[in-house]
Amino acid sequence: MTRFQEKREHSINRLVEVALRLFASQGYEATSIRSIANEAGMSLGLLYNYFKSKDELLAEIFRRGVEDIHASFEPASEQAGSGIAQHIQQTVKLLKEKKDFWKLLHGIRMQSEVVRQLLYEMQEETAYIEERIRQNLMEAGIPFPELEAKLLFASIDGMASHFLFYDNYPIDDVASLLIMKYKK
Repeated sequence: MTRFQEKREHSINRLVEVALRLFASQGYEATSIRSIANEAGMSLGLLYNYFKSKDELLAEIFRRGVEDIHASFEPASEQAGSGIAQHIQQTVKLLKEKKDFWKLLHGIRMQSEVVRQLLYEMQEETAYIEERIRQNLMEAGIPFPELEAKLLFASIDGMASHFLFYDNYPIDDVASLLIMKYKK
């Protein structure tokens, strides 16, 4: 990677970080593109070199979250165990590594304007996650995989929310208990 590419990547990451924090604290609608540029320490013109709009910034934030979610389904190792255990363990690892990002993303996903703008993408991502979980449940021989996938997805989402918003939440213990529920 060239010095120019590194600087460009750093600027994009800074804008995403600042936009996510401002969207979460002030609300998506109340955050101006100018305030994002100011907070990131760059001119409005330079920001527009990277993102054409606030909507594009929001889409990039969502895209990064989707990448992380998809990575949570990838095997950590050959000895990772069942797809269910692996997904839960990878989710916990991801939450711990990027707690601030996920805390802010959970906050903005509850804002009505954000939900309206990303509704289709969020519905697609939910369907993808439920399908991957359903496949893992079927492979594990769990009865009623369609319903069980919805229950497990809600359990993982609830576990993540509690970890992000409550101090001292015992995420490792909860994850272990959840994994035990699906062991044969």
